[in-house]
Amino acid sequence: MTVEWSVLLVEDDDMVRSWVRMSLTGTEFRLAAEASSGAVVAELVERRSPDLLLLDYRLPDGTGTELLRELRHSGVTIPAVLMTANAVPGLNEEIREAGGQGSVLKSGRVDELLYALRTAIVGERSFDVRHPTRHVGRGALTPREREVLRLVAGGATNREIAGELSVGDETVKTLLARTFAKLGVRRRAEAVAAAYDRGLL
Repeated sequence: MTVEWSVLLVEDDDMVRSWVRMSLTGTEFRLAAEASSGAVVAELVERRSPDLLLLDYRLPDGTGTELLRELRHSGVTIPAVLMTANAVPGLNEEIREAGGQGSVLKSGRVDELLYALRTAIVGERSFDVRHPTRHVGRGALTPREREVLRLVAGGATNREIAGELSVGDETVKTLLARTFAKLGVRRRAEAVAAAYDRGLL
């Protein structure tokens, strides 16, 4: 008898959900449930007990990696693969840090999706190489760096940031330099755009 694995699909695009449904037809995978946002995922995991999570990276209420971190913190250990419409720099590293097992592009082939799912279900990892690798030295932002980023997004100057955080101007410059390096950007506007793209703001 063929083993059948159940998949919880979290994706807000109807067309993508249809593509996944068709892609899984006739395979060892079946959809246990579908969700269009992260709000109901924890409940669905508990009710449906899926074997695998297939998460969209950009959801209406956050990112797939944020959702995955929340699930991992709550004790959910189900393997997870994340999907994106386009290549995202540093995404594979972000998924690893969140506790995920793989990535796949929605523009890819059906066999690429199935390979990612089959790899994850046996406890291995498969990350799409089309996502540019995070440069050496980059990593997760510290709480202080995220606070600086929040203030930058609000339009604060270096002096205003220094006053808000009760630090010197040179400390602010250092924090900004580290934050920009981790995000792979050179300017404030680029940092804010990258932060929104990665769900940091």
